Amino acid sequence: MNSINKRIKLSKEFKTYDKIFFGLSFIFAFLFMSHPDLWETANHSYVFLESVFSGNFMNFYELCAAHNNLYYYINVANYNIMIYILFGLWELPVFAFNKIFGFALNEIFIIYWAKIISVGFFIGSGIIVKKICDALGMENSKSYMAAMFFIFNPISFFSPMAMGQYDTLCLFFMLWALLYYLDGDMKKFSFVIGISVVFKFFSLLIFIPLILLNEKKILNIIKYSFLSLWLYIPTTFIFWGRTGNAAVFTNAMINRMFEITYDTGMRAVPAFVLVYSLIVFATFLYVPKNETLRKYLAIYIPMVIFSFLFNSIYWHPQWLILMVPFIVITTFMQKNKEPWFYIDIIMAIAFFSYCLYNYSNQTGAILFDGGLLYHLFDIRIATSQSWQPLSKFLENIPYISVMTPVMFTGSILGNIIFKFPILNESLADKMSDEKKYSKLNEKCFLYAIFIIGFIGTWLVPSMLEAINALGII
Repeated sequence: MNSINKRIKLSKEFKTYDKIFFGLSFIFAFLFMSHPDLWETANHSYVFLESVFSGNFMNFYELCAAHNNLYYYINVANYNIMIYILFGLWELPVFAFNKIFGFALNEIFIIYWAKIISVGFFIGSGIIVKKICDALGMENSKSYMAAMFFIFNPISFFSPMAMGQYDTLCLFFMLWALLYYLDGDMKKFSFVIGISVVFKFFSLLIFIPLILLNEKKILNIIKYSFLSLWLYIPTTFIFWGRTGNAAVFTNAMINRMFEITYDTGMRAVPAFVLVYSLIVFATFLYVPKNETLRKYLAIYIPMVIFSFLFNSIYWHPQWLILMVPFIVITTFMQKNKEPWFYIDIIMAIAFFSYCLYNYSNQTGAILFDGGLLYHLFDIRIATSQSWQPLSKFLENIPYISVMTPVMFTGSILGNIIFKFPILNESLADKMSDEKKYSKLNEKCFLYAIFIIGFIGTWLVPSMLEAINALGII
């Protein structure tokens, strides 16, 4: 084992070959894959600019629904207006250039232009992960490594890089708010959470227990609660009754939290809502004994909430990026990290197995239809008569439908249970001894998690799916 370790432990520092590998992975994902949601939102935002400069700002949602243009989108504009304002501001130079020179919208260009927002906020989230680790007292090298583990975690990497999804907007402001929470500034925490909420309501799920953990006076709780809605309330009411299907879309997302139930005999109780209510009460009841424990709980509680949420609802793959930074940071807060890196590999394999099985028409080779293979070479998987999604092949793997939920739920519950703090130390650290483990280089685990998770479990199978669809094999 020692000789193996010596061969594997080449360097703890990031060398040129490391930067080339991860850089090429980043560029490849950016250029060659994307989900249609990004295309739709990019075009909706362009319609938003047209509505603003034509004096029809208040009719934006109705103009999208009317679809009196040739732009691609199937769904109407479903999000809070702030998303379209943000994307619209980013697309403004493109809009101005087209108007000045009389060009029509180049939809291929606007997809990549819009994807920069998703990726930019993803990188920004990684930077804040490092700052959070710094605020928790980690060494600079550990904080940097934690940021890399977040960015190249297969689950978080998949959302903005492969799918081009923009849940990174919600996540960025959520993590930014958490920095203020760690400093004990509840006003700034509530204010910045208020920005996150307009992108996805998930932020409120962690806001409530974290405020209650820190604040016990009812008037202050009410004050901070209203402050967290400072942006959501005006942006919602200004378009009240004019957003078409957007309210239905939001309600459908919220209703998922009530679908998985626990049968009491008299009534079916929503499982997530029940557990969440207990967490909320516990945080209101409990007063952390010291600052170290308070900061640990500031990361542990969001991890518990998002982990349990995504084990209690029918989730979309892009949502799970919200869970990853808290799993990563709590792992780097452990004395013995190595077991958790193995859990990350198991979780990534289970995640992609779920995606390719349950979202076979959205998360496999079809993502290449949103990239350069289609845009430059007109190679499209979805229209191929030979195309068969990976779910057809996965059905032939024995016990995969049984083992996938075991792996996914097991890894989630493992994080919740064994990272539970007991007297300034997690249950896992009390049970284990890092001296007994192989002490492999953390960078080796970074490679292992990314290669086994993203490349091995998603990219290679999806490429084989594409090659099969093209009739090559």
